[in-house]
Amino acid sequence: MADTALAPLAITEHTLAANDGGCCRVTTVRAEGVAARAPVVLVSGMFTGRRFWLSDKQIGLAAYLARRGYAAFIVQRRGLSDSPPCSARAGLIDHVKYDLPAVQAHINARHRQPAFWIGHSFGGVMCALACARYLDTDSIAGLVLFASQFEVGKRMLDWPANRITRGLARLLGYFPARAAGLGPENEPSAALLDATHWVETGRRNAYLRDTLSRITQPVLAVSGTADRVDPSAGCRRFVGHFSSTDTRFEQAGIATGYSIDFDHPGVVVSKPAQAEIWPLVADWLDARTDMKKPA
Repeated sequence: MADTALAPLAITEHTLAANDGGCCRVTTVRAEGVAARAPVVLVSGMFTGRRFWLSDKQIGLAAYLARRGYAAFIVQRRGLSDSPPCSARAGLIDHVKYDLPAVQAHINARHRQPAFWIGHSFGGVMCALACARYLDTDSIAGLVLFASQFEVGKRMLDWPANRITRGLARLLGYFPARAAGLGPENEPSAALLDATHWVETGRRNAYLRDTLSRITQPVLAVSGTADRVDPSAGCRRFVGHFSSTDTRFEQAGIATGYSIDFDHPGVVVSKPAQAEIWPLVADWLDARTDMKKPA
């Protein structure tokens, strides 16, 4: 690790067209001079974007994994502030159904190894739903989910409080996350409507849980003990719907041997996460990656 930890990064960007007329941006991060392993796809949650995984100073989990040999593909969801302009609906459902399959096709054209899909918060929910329903399962190596769930908490996304959330998004044409102090990205109204739909109906009907039961790939789920946005109870329940036989649930807090009780963003973007969570993820990926190049 010592000889690659500061390897220079090669960063490229592509705009991918989806079948519904929409598009998304993919930022590829590789480390120069580092032996290639498998690709990883990073999907951010709501109210944030690609900088969650790679800052303008080139710090982030994407850079760390690239220097561990993983070609990192950061997906910038349609409809965010610096996303490619397009006229198609900018919902979470559209991202799952159209954009993520386009991302998988883009990666499959460049790599012969299956990719790991990594998501934070609703990004993890989107990864899981895409893997369960819309992606080629033979090209999925596994899932890494940070703080991902829809069944516990999230009061403003559930009935009846979601009537206020939806009404504000419809009135403004977007949800003002920046003004509300929720994150750096305002959300398209379609994305907010989809999120409230998943939370409200997913808790009361079985269709989301039944969809998730199709997942059989290896899963690492990491939850922060101090997370009040997506509590550990919900994250544990979320992966409990999967049919995977290789599942690890990690509750990151002082009681389980970590230096701090991790919160919602801090489980990925904090100094302690760099020292404790990032190596955990990379080691888990290493153990499930064929180190030999495909014939």
